[in-house]
Amino acid sequence: SRARRLCTLLLGTLLWAGAALASTPPEEVVRQASEQVLARLEAEPEVQTQTERLHALVDEVLVAHMDLQRMSRWVLGRYARRVDDDQLARFTEGFRALLVRTYATALTEYNGQSMRFLPPRQDAEDRVTVRTLIEQPAGPSIPIHFSLHNRDGAWKAYDISIDGVSMLTNYRTSFAAEIRRGGIEQLIASLNDS
Repeated sequence: SRARRLCTLLLGTLLWAGAALASTPPEEVVRQASEQVLARLEAEPEVQTQTERLHALVDEVLVAHMDLQRMSRWVLGRYARRVDDDQLARFTEGFRALLVRTYATALTEYNGQSMRFLPPRQDAEDRVTVRTLIEQPAGPSIPIHFSLHNRDGAWKAYDISIDGVSMLTNYRTSFAAEIRRGGIEQLIASLNDS
């Protein structure tokens, strides 16, 4: 849906932040990131229509600024215990490629949306939910919550919730169904063939 694409766009903004030190408040990480990516899109609007360039830009920041290991294990759910190290590595690479495509597509949807910040929620000493509203030129605001945790001295994104629905939960449900139908190897192949 359009709302989901806009939300993944804004998760994409988080990824452009660079490695944020733990001393930087996580809400400031998201704020700085959103300003950086929107400035980049405004300065280079042609990037939105150049698929390879867009994929390369997203890929460059994705690996460094998301906790893909945690995300991969979580979306695999109970199947994470059944895969060997090689399968987990190949799944993580395929999942990364899926996220790159998803965020790149979302970036093509940017059309002047702005982000309003609500007070963040401290979930644990090392976990924070940064709450925002995406204000659209026409239509209702969309609540977006970014989940970050402190890993190795930096705040890393690991999930996004749209209207209370977790992106990772959606992936976990669809991946579990695919694994039941065809097994982990088929899922890995489908991620890499998309």
